[in-house]
Amino acid sequence: MGLRTLHVTTIDLTAHCFLRSTFDLLRRQGHEVALACDFQQFQAELADHTDRMFQVKIPRQIRPLQDLRGLAQLIRVIRLYKPQIIHSHTSKAGFTARLAAWLCDVPLILHTIHELPQNATRSPFKKWLYRAMERVAAGWCDHLITVSRVNQEQILREGICRPEKLSLIPGGLQLQSYHTRGPAPWSLPADAIVMGMAGRLEPAKGHEDLLRAFARLAPPNPRLHLMIMGSGPLRRPLEQLRDELGLQGRAHFLGWVDDLISALAALDLFVLSSHYEGLGVVLLEALALGRPVVSTRVGGTQDIIEDGVTGLFAPAHDPAGLARAVQRLLDDPALAARLAAAGQEKVWRDYSAVDADQKILDLYLKLTSPP
Repeated sequence: MGLRTLHVTTIDLTAHCFLRSTFDLLRRQGHEVALACDFQQFQAELADHTDRMFQVKIPRQIRPLQDLRGLAQLIRVIRLYKPQIIHSHTSKAGFTARLAAWLCDVPLILHTIHELPQNATRSPFKKWLYRAMERVAAGWCDHLITVSRVNQEQILREGICRPEKLSLIPGGLQLQSYHTRGPAPWSLPADAIVMGMAGRLEPAKGHEDLLRAFARLAPPNPRLHLMIMGSGPLRRPLEQLRDELGLQGRAHFLGWVDDLISALAALDLFVLSSHYEGLGVVLLEALALGRPVVSTRVGGTQDIIEDGVTGLFAPAHDPAGLARAVQRLLDDPALAARLAAAGQEKVWRDYSAVDADQKILDLYLKLTSPP
């Protein structure tokens, strides 16, 4: 008899980007998959990968009244669906879902730490508060999963949970999808050099640093263009910054890109300017397609990039450093090609979604088996 699983995220984007292959494996193996989140954009697509879907609004920020409503909604879903396993993702959904599951006495409660919330702030008080909240929430669940070695070390160092309660399962890609690609979603002169980044337009991704780095790169590299892929609340302020920097016609905002694989494949260079990252799945995607990459040295990017071997690092919050790393690859195409080849080999060897999904299912079966 299969397991009834309920997966909880804040918004459907998380499930769309990171969970569909896991859902597919669970269903192929005879298990039931339900998803609870705020459906904003991908409900139709996710319906093909789930058995049940529940609209639950859990705000991404701390909002006491809205948080209580979200908790109440989730408790109602749990009582209706009666899952054997609840598996939560993202910090805010993880706190709410673990509390709701604990209150409802769900048999098995898991949470994946894609990134620790205390890494998203520079405030000492907020770091202390988020760390304390993670320790409390860890006590409500049976097992934690994290996606990077750097996070694993931090979780244990900060006493979030005991070592035996934590598994390291890095995310992976459905690598067969990276064999075929379509045309680029832009039209530029044939001799254009295109660098790009994909990610939600929010402070954590460091787009302002990227634009300021590009402002340094644009004058000495007249054929260079920047493609910024993704949607989010900062689009208008970032477009205003682009215009203030005089980058109209050189820095392009594409919004949400349906065929991201083709867009990434059309780049000459991929750049990640994040201030923090759990793993950096978009880095895996760019590398899987054989693109040279420059990334800030944050979080799980350090699991993927070996500086000078599979890519180049730059400091976070440092537009000048980011520009120097990009210029180094522009000046040395042989180095860029060498790094891209080594990075592609690493991703195809170590980051298959097939392996990651099987490890999650194996963990479910292990934790639900009689002692």
